[in-house]
Amino acid sequence: MGRIKIYENPTNNYREKVKEGFNWWVFFFGPLWYLFNGLVGRGIAWLIVAILAGTVTFGIGTIIVWIVAGAKANADKEKKFLEQGWKFIGYEDEINQNTN
Repeated sequence: MGRIKIYENPTNNYREKVKEGFNWWVFFFGPLWYLFNGLVGRGIAWLIVAILAGTVTFGIGTIIVWIVAGAKANADKEKKFLEQGWKFIGYEDEINQNTN
């Protein structure tokens, strides 16, 4: 199981969690996860790639595309946070140990 990273928005101190590793929500819901997480361009791009791959491979390529997207989704979300100026404050388990 992947560790959970914590990012903080410096303007309002809002914190968001991002799990390391595979994102099952992306595998099952595809572009919807990207849309709901503010990654509209990437969601549309993955959808187009999935449609093209599925058309050529009778649907099998679509599954492969969503596996790859699920593996990359959390890193895409982290990149978005860093581009927007969010700060990485640490791993959830380490933060919890320091507060106890």
